[in-house]
Amino acid sequence: MKATRDSRPELAEPQRSLPLSVLAVAAATFSVVTTEMLPVGLLTSLSAGLGVSDGTAGLAVTLPGVVAALAALLLPVAVRRADRRTVLCALLVLLAAANLGSALAPAFGVLLAARVLVGGCIGGVWAIAAGLGVRLVREQSAGRATTVIFSGIAVASVLGVPAGTFLGELAGWRWAFAAMGVFALAVAGLLAAALPPLPASAAVRIGTFPGLLRNARLRAGLLVVLLLVTGHFAAYTYV
Repeated sequence: MKATRDSRPELAEPQRSLPLSVLAVAAATFSVVTTEMLPVGLLTSLSAGLGVSDGTAGLAVTLPGVVAALAALLLPVAVRRADRRTVLCALLVLLAAANLGSALAPAFGVLLAARVLVGGCIGGVWAIAAGLGVRLVREQSAGRATTVIFSGIAVASVLGVPAGTFLGELAGWRWAFAAMGVFALAVAGLLAAALPPLPASAAVRIGTFPGLLRNARLRAGLLVVLLLVTGHFAAYTYV
């Protein structure tokens, strides 16, 4: 029996540690979620600096959220068969540019334009990153890899946003956005170095979505998620 157990293929054992590629994708999700919620911790100073009310400044959270919901559907259609590594790297470079644009914004309208770009990056990164765990590790480790990728949400909430708020209090809200821009650019470089080529398995077509929405259980699930996320951010932004 011992000889039989020792002769099992090594591939049958789950990986003890995850590859750098998984951690790089987790850093990407951390980057987009921190950027998405960064105005939450800077709301008062941002509104004072740009001469708008706190309620109006809250559009810096609302607008990218709406854009992200659309981008998550449309970006996979737009990129079609493009290599997913290339798309992720491009999105992180765009995220860096949007953060730097937010840091330099002379008026609130310019800030909102930069936040529209942030929304596109959020939706695009999640549309691609959410399913990459199964492509980067062995089957036995796919669940753990996916969990690590999604952990970027929690880490951004408990570390990323408070760190941005702290920096904003020390140096001003513009420096918080600038620091996030530099970080996003570094993550783009990490993705380029750590990810293997990730060709698209199939082109996504816009006509797929109406067929999916005919599924009653899917519609109910989407409605619950919509209410949950809307309620969460409506409270979290102003608390």
